[in-house]
Amino acid sequence: MSGLVGLKTGPHYGPGGRISAGAKGAAGSFRRVYNFHASHYNKPSLTLGWSMLRSLLCLCILALLTLAAPAHAELRVALVIGNGAYTSAPALKNPANDAAVVAASLKALRFEVTEVINGTHRQMLDAMSAFGRSASGADVALVFYAGHGVQVTGRNWLLPVGSNIAAETDLPAQAVRTSDIMEVMETSGARLKLMILDACRNNPLPTSASRGALRGLARVEARTAGTMITFATAPGDVAADGDTANSPFTAALVQHITTPGLEIRQLMGRVRETVYTSTGKRQLPWVNEALIGEFYFAGKDPNATPVPVLKPQAITAVEAKPETSGPSEKEAFTLAQSLNTVEAWDVFLKQFPSGPYAGFAAAARAKLATPAQSSTQTAAVPTQPDPSSGFLFPNSHRVRITPGQLEGLSKKQLRIARNEIFARRGRYFKSADLKRHFGQFGWYRPRTWNPRLNRIEKANVSLIKNTERWR
Repeated sequence: MSGLVGLKTGPHYGPGGRISAGAKGAAGSFRRVYNFHASHYNKPSLTLGWSMLRSLLCLCILALLTLAAPAHAELRVALVIGNGAYTSAPALKNPANDAAVVAASLKALRFEVTEVINGTHRQMLDAMSAFGRSASGADVALVFYAGHGVQVTGRNWLLPVGSNIAAETDLPAQAVRTSDIMEVMETSGARLKLMILDACRNNPLPTSASRGALRGLARVEARTAGTMITFATAPGDVAADGDTANSPFTAALVQHITTPGLEIRQLMGRVRETVYTSTGKRQLPWVNEALIGEFYFAGKDPNATPVPVLKPQAITAVEAKPETSGPSEKEAFTLAQSLNTVEAWDVFLKQFPSGPYAGFAAAARAKLATPAQSSTQTAAVPTQPDPSSGFLFPNSHRVRITPGQLEGLSKKQLRIARNEIFARRGRYFKSADLKRHFGQFGWYRPRTWNPRLNRIEKANVSLIKNTERWR
């Protein structure tokens, strides 16, 4: 039609400016054809009407379906870890079952779950990496951990199965920091970041490795928007492993997490109340949050049917290692080595007369019993400051200090020993007590804020500083 309407219907001029007969005939024919088409398409078409009605009906149904469906399904991801089968620390019977029942509940709530049962250090790190990738851009990222945890100098560490922590310096290489897990979630860009720790058991570290360790776990602040951190008990307190298949905290969590209509803050309030009541007011879960908006694990409708959870198969309980058992051979060797006395080596050899460390222990004892002149020069063990100079270690600028020589020093003495290395090089001090202490000696002549130390001095400062941290 558009092509027909677009034709010029004016007269066609022939030679001489007159309208030719052919042009008149063509124009008349065109008018008859145009009038026919116009009158034909001005009449209603029954076939076209039914086609349009069917199209409109389909569009209406599609619009209703679009309004009824959610805009998008939430992406929920979780990392669930349960460690109990420890060999170098007291075993725990419940964490594996705790992780299994929490993972089953989260799967029922449409979470994609990465699950680790009795994970080694490598397995925990690999699971964190996989979880971080799946949590990228997620709506909800959740981490649940059950097992041994310990705080040392204000930092919280989660202990893998197979770890053998003989000294606090072993933690970075054999344990996982909670702050690293939080960093994975924050880096992922997940809208809601949840960490749940059922890990505040007794300190599992040997006595020789517990110098800076405290009860329970340290307080952690939710510093990023959309974050909630939940502990099974208050910071610094100890949580129970439980006498049943699950810990009191995990039992309360799975009891309430699938209940519809519970906003997450209200949910954790019910968990806290349940745990507090079931433990005879001895355990009080703790929450720190910086949430934005609301979140419902099982939906917002309180009248909805509770989410059914497939009960996981029970995991064989691990026979717990008695708390009264002595240290392992490696732990005993480390302890005897730190004491380094004939008596300490005698105790070790009596307990482990034919173990793999027995030869080393016998050699160390023999060296103490008949001390030989060592070719390696070391600083003398200070009992009191040198009367002429006031130095605890007069030769610390040219002789390496050993850990054993720092063993009997107080934290105050360690501070003096560290700073006398800088004072020898003429460092200024802001602290009034350091100014007063070194100012009484004629050799102290302050001249710089940043003195240059030689290689031996740097090593001695580092050793003393590390020793101060664990006092």
